[in-house]
Amino acid sequence: MGIPLADAALRLLLAALLAGAVGLEREVMRKAAGFRTHMLVGLGAALFTLLSIEGFGGNGDPARVAAQIVTGIGFLGAGAIFREGATVKGLTTAAGLWAVAAIGMAAGAGLTALATVSATIVLLILLGLRTLDSWMDRRLGASKSTIEVRLSDSTHFGKLWKMAAKIDPTVENVAFNRGHDEGGIITLDIDPKRADALVALFENEDGVRSAERIS
Repeated sequence: MGIPLADAALRLLLAALLAGAVGLEREVMRKAAGFRTHMLVGLGAALFTLLSIEGFGGNGDPARVAAQIVTGIGFLGAGAIFREGATVKGLTTAAGLWAVAAIGMAAGAGLTALATVSATIVLLILLGLRTLDSWMDRRLGASKSTIEVRLSDSTHFGKLWKMAAKIDPTVENVAFNRGHDEGGIITLDIDPKRADALVALFENEDGVRSAERIS
């Protein structure tokens, strides 16, 4: 093996650590692919890259292995994307897996500075731009939309509240006014981008008489 074992081990460790840093952000956000998944993707990409360089006695084509890594990560990323009502989720996580695979490949190829800088940029995108997005919403005057849900059975309130929190973790001002019958009215404030999708989901739930966006 042309690359010393200690050097190869350091490349693998760096790939796992950098990918894990990205995965930690996803873990904190409670996404499907978190800390361990990202670490394994980064480590695997680095190992495949090392194998493509050293594992075939100089007779292989490293570019072919690299291309297959990209293809494989595409399938893995597709598994992180799912549809919930009218909303598609997991796109950022899938893109993150794709990015950490590239970071792992760079680390495996010995381009440690490039891998480190790339991981830093990915983290800035995930952390910094989320803050910028919230700031822009406030700056542009974006506010919450209010949804009103009329229930025929008040026992469904807890399930509907959990559904709203899953669609938008920032949901607020959740209130329930019990009616004279066994039903009642739920009102809640939610991100305007997710309001229509949540209304569509509520309309198909048992115990819901009607659901509408009132602001």
